Amino acid sequence: MELQVASFEAISEVNMDYTLTLYLRQYWQDDRLAFAPDANVQITLSGDFANQIWVPDTFLANDKHSFLHDVTEKNKMVRLSGDGSVEYGMRFTTTLACMMDLHYYPLDTQNCTVEIESYGYTTNDVDMSWKNGQASITGVQGIEIPQFTITNHTIYNITVSLATGAYQRLFLKFTLKRNIGYFVFQTYLPCILIVMLSWVSFWINHEATSARVALGITTVLTMTTISTGVRSNLPRISYVKAIDIYLVKCFVFVFAALLEYALVNYTYWGARAKKKAKKYKQEINVAEIRTNRPIYSVS
Repeated sequence: MELQVASFEAISEVNMDYTLTLYLRQYWQDDRLAFAPDANVQITLSGDFANQIWVPDTFLANDKHSFLHDVTEKNKMVRLSGDGSVEYGMRFTTTLACMMDLHYYPLDTQNCTVEIESYGYTTNDVDMSWKNGQASITGVQGIEIPQFTITNHTIYNITVSLATGAYQRLFLKFTLKRNIGYFVFQTYLPCILIVMLSWVSFWINHEATSARVALGITTVLTMTTISTGVRSNLPRISYVKAIDIYLVKCFVFVFAALLEYALVNYTYWGARAKKKAKKYKQEINVAEIRTNRPIYSVS
């Protein structure tokens, strides 16, 4: 078995899957197809010839949706050697499940796999393996993904025991590290600026109520909008992510700045009212002393 990675189409955190285009080449020996055992000759046939011979019932165990390319013809090929060796190749695009751990999002590293298995033939019937070890995987070095970097890819195989028997399963594992640059400019830097903007209210006169309240509410609503935008690109998971902690702390800072003005305003006007009442009481006492009779206030 050999795989060539043509491209990564998309990686979705919401659906927990990723899409890629692959060239899959399978090799086996079928002595019934030998036509010139002593001659080093090969015949390339169309993919339709595969309907006339035995081929492995290979499938992708973690596949969600796949399709075979058919422009301008079906992208399938059979190459038959004189000694009965068969090479069966195809090109297809597949969407594969990839269960992601988002605890450290967006500073996370994900492991996504391609899982190849025979659907009906057990280990007693078919022995599946990578043809040339690690060299069986090509095309990975030239792949560029907008939000990720492929730091490593490994292959291995295991035997899976199911109700119908034991099957050989081949794995290709991609180690994907998320690039932080997008989130720095779209989330982290705007949040820092919003928090700093909320501190501007500390330099505004406490009697400018409309200005300070408007600034405080604007920063709170802006942080809410940023948090909503971040969550819209993620699945509805219950555990706390790294970006959630950061956004909550920023929200606490801007909300505390708004509460600070409410506390200052209450303290200032409360002290002023008490001072005014005390001054009024002193004026009444002075007037009583001067007139030598009590003065009653009506409220």
